[in-house]
Amino acid sequence: MQKKLTMTTAMAASIAALSGCSSNDRDDNQYASNDTAVCTDWDGERVDDDQCDDHSYQTGSGARHSWFYIRRGSPLPFYGDSVRDPRFAGSYTADTGRGYYRAPAASRMTRSQAVSRGGLGSSSRAFGGGRS
Repeated sequence: MQKKLTMTTAMAASIAALSGCSSNDRDDNQYASNDTAVCTDWDGERVDDDQCDDHSYQTGSGARHSWFYIRRGSPLPFYGDSVRDPRFAGSYTADTGRGYYRAPAASRMTRSQAVSRGGLGSSSRAFGGGRS
C-alpha cells in the first residue's frame, strides 16, 4: 500500500511540473510572420476583416472601423482584443512602401474566457442537496 501511495505522489509531482499545466506560463498568442493588417472597431478592438472591406467603411475621426498595422514578429490580437494593449506593436498608419498581409486564420477567433461552474463555497444552500 505504501509503495502505491509513493508512486501516486511521484506521478502527481511530475505532472504538476509539466509546463502545460500552468496557465501562468502559457503563451497562446499567434505571431505575425509578416507585416499584418487587422480590422478594429471604434474602441480599438479587433473585429472581422470583412468589416473594414465593407462599403460602409469610413475614414477620419468618424470611422467605425479601421485597419491597424502590426509589425512582423509581434503578437496578433484575437477578436475582441484591444490593439491599445502595448504588446501589440503597431499603428493605425501604414508604413510607406510596406506590403501588409491579412492575419492568418489561426488568429481569427476569440480567446476563451474562464468559466465559473460553482464548487465549494459557491452557494451554501446547494451543498449536500438533501432536505432536513
